Amino acid sequence: MNKIQFWEFVHECLQDKEPVMLLLVVESGGSSPGRPGFKMAVTMDGRSHGTIGGGIMEKELVDKAGKLLGRGTGHPQLLKLLHHEGGAGKRSGMICSGWQRLALLPLAGTDSDAVDSLLFALKRNRPGCLKFTRQGMEFQPRKNPSAAVAFTFKSAEEWLYQEEAGQRPTLTIIGGGHVGLALSRVMADLDFHIVVLDDRSELATMAANTYAQEKQVASYKSIGKHVSEGSQSYVVIMTFGHLADERVLGQLAQKKLRYLGLMGSPAKIAQIFAHLKKKGVGAASLKKVHAPIGLPIHSHTPEEIAISIAAEIIQIKNQPK
Repeated sequence: MNKIQFWEFVHECLQDKEPVMLLLVVESGGSSPGRPGFKMAVTMDGRSHGTIGGGIMEKELVDKAGKLLGRGTGHPQLLKLLHHEGGAGKRSGMICSGWQRLALLPLAGTDSDAVDSLLFALKRNRPGCLKFTRQGMEFQPRKNPSAAVAFTFKSAEEWLYQEEAGQRPTLTIIGGGHVGLALSRVMADLDFHIVVLDDRSELATMAANTYAQEKQVASYKSIGKHVSEGSQSYVVIMTFGHLADERVLGQLAQKKLRYLGLMGSPAKIAQIFAHLKKKGVGAASLKKVHAPIGLPIHSHTPEEIAISIAAEIIQIKNQPK
């Protein structure tokens, strides 16, 4: 889910003085389709954005949210649903096993400042902590945010949900050609902050790229200074030629990145690796490079290649760090 689009939907509702209910998964277990952090915003007339897991459970909760908004119910509430037929507790109507606890959070004009602050941070990729309690919503910008998702429960009156927000994983695409454009389109929906770098000015595919948050003409001779290290940094190399690829990879291979991929044929990659080893780049650093890039799904077109790369990045992102 694209977080900017989600919170812009909420922002527009609040600006129009339209009540909106936030459905938030705060806990889950087993094979629950909704995981902590899943969100859905619902208006009184049934418009919605996001998901909490889908199926009959989601439909019934959307209906419930609409009725609560219609009655003017203004207090957050928690609801635990079981996704199986046996045992004690409220059933969700699903049989996938597991359970999830949701918070139903009516948002109003008093939450506008928090939503505005969160959107400001998201659009600039700045970290912060998003909190929900029975008293409402709060967003706190900070340099060192708390754990990704945390929920503490003492009673129906005293509970706290918090998550990292504002800063999203950064995908740096080095090479703004057709595959770079297609990959930007795919990754925008996967909620990455997208940076595209190319050393060619007036490139048509760069101009056509409306999905990247940052686009910059940069020399490949000093590309390393444009790429930040860290567990939230993903990089793909797909320049116009093998010499440029080699120059870029030589600067990035030893950086601490969550993901580094190089596009090209096995023969091209073998040649680049051999040249870089002669120049002193260690075999251990090159072994961490995903090359040829993407999952092997026999992709050929820029769009197919983009999907194979996106799938590999998702696979890495969702692995335990």
